[in-house]
Amino acid sequence: MREILVFASGWVLFVLAQAQNSVRSTANGLTGWAGLLHWLKLQAVNLATRAFFSGLFYAWVMQLVTNKIKAAGLTLTGTAIAGLAGYAANALLYQAFGLMPWLRVEVQDLAPPANAQIVPTRTTLPTLPTPPSETRS
Repeated sequence: MREILVFASGWVLFVLAQAQNSVRSTANGLTGWAGLLHWLKLQAVNLATRAFFSGLFYAWVMQLVTNKIKAAGLTLTGTAIAGLAGYAANALLYQAFGLMPWLRVEVQDLAPPANAQIVPTRTTLPTLPTPPSETRS
């Protein structure tokens, strides 16, 4: 039971670090606790999907991390391995699900900064004037 709690703690730690980076970014309008709550609402489906797959593959992830740590010649307790596995599982799923457009959340588009200015873009290129034709007499 302790390993599961530490696994979940590592998983949540990754989410908190991700949320802090997004809230502190100047590329969006998120600030303070209200910004954190807004970020959590925007990311709810993504986080629920990552939590589901992390839980589903808990045993496999634990075994994989244990094997990698042993291969590196390190000896860690099951509790330490569980924390690393939780953090790593969330990080891996974050990267993998970032490739799926329906799970991607563009925070700067959904919560733009207060001072955001919309700059019009030209849809057609200007035409260059044609040089006068040279005629020979």
